[in-house]
Amino acid sequence: MIALAAVCAWSLAPHQPVSAAEESAPTSSAATGDTLYATLLPAVGEVETPQLAVRWPGHPSAALTVSLHDAGRDTPLVAGRPLDTGANLVALPLPARAAGALRLWVRDAAGRVLHTSTRDLDALRRTSGFGWTATDTRAAAAPGLYAGGTFTRAGGAAVDHLATWNGSAWSRPGGGSGAGPDGSVTALVVYEGDLIAGGSFLTAGGVRVNGIARWDGTGWAALTGSSGTGVMTNSLDFVDALTVFDGDLIVGGQFLRAGGVTVNHVARWDGAEWRALAGPGGAGVDVPSVWDLAVHDGALIVGGGFSQAGGTAANGIARWSGTAWSTLGTGFNGDVLALAVQDGALVATGGFTQAGGTAANYVAEWTGSAWAALGAGLNAEGRALTVFGAELVVGGTFTQAGGAAANYVARWDGARWAALGGGTEDIVLALAVQGGRLVAGGFFARAGGVAVNHVAAWNGSAWSALGGSAGVGTDNGVYALHTVV
Repeated sequence: MIALAAVCAWSLAPHQPVSAAEESAPTSSAATGDTLYATLLPAVGEVETPQLAVRWPGHPSAALTVSLHDAGRDTPLVAGRPLDTGANLVALPLPARAAGALRLWVRDAAGRVLHTSTRDLDALRRTSGFGWTATDTRAAAAPGLYAGGTFTRAGGAAVDHLATWNGSAWSRPGGGSGAGPDGSVTALVVYEGDLIAGGSFLTAGGVRVNGIARWDGTGWAALTGSSGTGVMTNSLDFVDALTVFDGDLIVGGQFLRAGGVTVNHVARWDGAEWRALAGPGGAGVDVPSVWDLAVHDGALIVGGGFSQAGGTAANGIARWSGTAWSTLGTGFNGDVLALAVQDGALVATGGFTQAGGTAANYVAEWTGSAWAALGAGLNAEGRALTVFGAELVVGGTFTQAGGAAANYVARWDGARWAALGGGTEDIVLALAVQGGRLVAGGFFARAGGVAVNHVAAWNGSAWSALGGSAGVGTDNGVYALHTVV
């Protein structure tokens, strides 16, 4: 038997990056700062199954979960295996020629994440000192701007509700002819190197996914836990918001269950299982829908049209610490539709005219203790927020900002509002920054007088189309934009 002390060569602390020579996937956040030491041992001699030698110096009563991520799919290998403080030897039912990456989570008895990290199998095999031969096949979503919506063509190409812009042309992700999501895409984010798409669709690439799917650069995969797949259980369910918090993918929208687990319109995916965002008073929010998500001051911020979160009164906005729900003042008198963080401050926009009992026309900032208006605000609801340079940019249904004309998109420099040229001719639903330019998407045919077809770029002084000789923009609305770098 090989002594554990001699083989515990893999040391990953939370937030510690793995060197590029070993693995490009990041380690994720952890609640305690505990370090996990581990190395992979192959099946040799009388040992018929590969084993993971683990030294856990942290929290007692911890349990280890391991999955294999390969070609966009997660295969559970170890589920909730108790860890002793000190040395452990964990059987790992890993196929001899498996490729991809191992994902590890350590949780306490309450399910709180103590450590999470991802490691390429080939890197593990190289550092183990044994003669492994399998080849890594791990992929990732290609860099570029991704757009989701109700469209089926972009730049003249067939795209199935999701398209990518490489700076000169639109195409289907992967550039092939394979099918994408079979319904509208309304939210996008990157999680563990993969592009996550959410919306109102049942399949992606022919795979049953139920409203949410991951694209790893080569194919589509479902997010399937031990109790089920995705979040759509009927035709009215949808995903409208995505973000990453504490190493987990957070999903918001209109749905009661995720993977068969009761979650109430907001859920977290830990890489292997669906879980509720629960607190002492309950899980999730009381009314659909959750419209946006953000991370601010070490907590998850949830915005929507609800009046309670985790059983606590919360008008349109709530804070989840990872274990409990709390409020941000008295909230809003209307829906919160978009969130952003600028210079450390949380900003909300939506269909409200009061924030924390103070007049705030459709946009407000959280000072840390109270809500404050941003000047005279807007004359109608905001639907999208982003930061472009040193300025906050908001898009929506409004035609005025700060009392001056600003057609559906405006910028706030911290003291005053200004238009972005002539703006767009109709609603802006999504904003992103790519290649030093602001990109807006929505239901508009022109921006600044230029024909753009639902998506346009602003370079700081003028609007332009995203397209080439085969066509410009999309054939229907753009609901989501995300830049993969």
